[in-house]
Amino acid sequence: MTYRTLTFDIPRGETFGCLGRNGAGKTTLINLLTTLETPTSGSAQVCGHDVVRERTSVRARIGASLQQVALDELMTGREHLAFIGRLAGLSTSGATARAEELIDLFGLGSAMDKVVAVCSGGTRRRLDLALALMRDPDVLFLDEPTTGLDPQSRRALWGWVRAFAVNGGTVLLTTQYLEEADVLADRIAVMDRGRVAVLDTPRRLKARYGGKRVQVRPTDGDEHLRVLAEFGPSATAGPDGVTLDAAAPGLLLKTIDRLACLGVPETAYSIEEPTLEDVFVRLTGSAPATDGEAQTAAGLAALGRSLATTRGKGNRT
Repeated sequence: MTYRTLTFDIPRGETFGCLGRNGAGKTTLINLLTTLETPTSGSAQVCGHDVVRERTSVRARIGASLQQVALDELMTGREHLAFIGRLAGLSTSGATARAEELIDLFGLGSAMDKVVAVCSGGTRRRLDLALALMRDPDVLFLDEPTTGLDPQSRRALWGWVRAFAVNGGTVLLTTQYLEEADVLADRIAVMDRGRVAVLDTPRRLKARYGGKRVQVRPTDGDEHLRVLAEFGPSATAGPDGVTLDAAAPGLLLKTIDRLACLGVPETAYSIEEPTLEDVFVRLTGSAPATDGEAQTAAGLAALGRSLATTRGKGNRT
C-alpha cells in the first residue's frame, strides 16, 4: 500500500484544519509536531526548529490541547495554571498575572479554586485550553478540542481560536465536527489512511467536491413514491422528504426539469448548498470505518515514515 507524503507549510496567522476518519493519522501528526513522537524518516519544522534535533526550542514556542485532557484530579485549576506558568519560565508574579488573565478570558472564575475531580467536563476542557495558552505560544495545536462541550461552550471556544489567529497565532486543528472546520479553518487537509486526500480552502473544497442537493418535501405519500421511483439511486428518503443528488455537472437543471414533469411544484423543493460533510463523505467513503481501519498500525507507521512537513521559510509553523 502506498501513502502520499505529507508536505505543507502553515503560514503565520493561519488556522489549518485536518479532517479524517478514525485512524487516518490526525493525532499521530499532532504528536509528531509537538515532539511527543519521533518520526522514523522525513523532517518537520515548527517555527523554523526541527522537531527532532531542537525539541526544547519547539516546545518553547507551542501550546497544545490534546484529545485526552491530562489534569491532576487533586490539584485546583489555579494550581495547574501556576505550575505550568513556572515551567514556562514565568516568575511567580508573572505566572499569577497570566493565570488571572486566562481565568477571565475563559470564564473559569471560582471553579479554579476547586480540585479538578469535582469540575465538569466542560470546565476541564476550558482549563486545558487555558494551560495551552499559558506561555503565550506562537503555535497552538488543538486535537479535537470541543469534544464533549455543549453548543454554547463550543461557540465560545471558536471565538477564542479566532482571536488567537487574528493576533498572529498559528493554529493546527483536528476535529470531527465538520461545521467547526468550516467556521475556523482557512485551509483544510482531508486525510485518509495516512495520506492527504486533498488540501484546499473550505469554499473551494465544497465547490469542487460537494455538489448541490435538491430537498423535496412531497405533499402526499403517492408523490413521495413517484419521486423515489423516478430518481432511483440518486434519491434518498428521509424524515424531511426526499434528497436528490445533483452534484454532477449539469445535473441540477435536469433534476428540476424532471421534478416539473412529475408535477412537483416549485414550493415543494429547495436547492441545498454543499457542506463539508458532503466533501468528507465523497472523499473518504460513506461506509462506517471497521475496527481494522480505525486501528491500522501500518497506516500510522507509514505516516511517520513519510512525514515531511512545515519547513521554515520564515513562517511561524
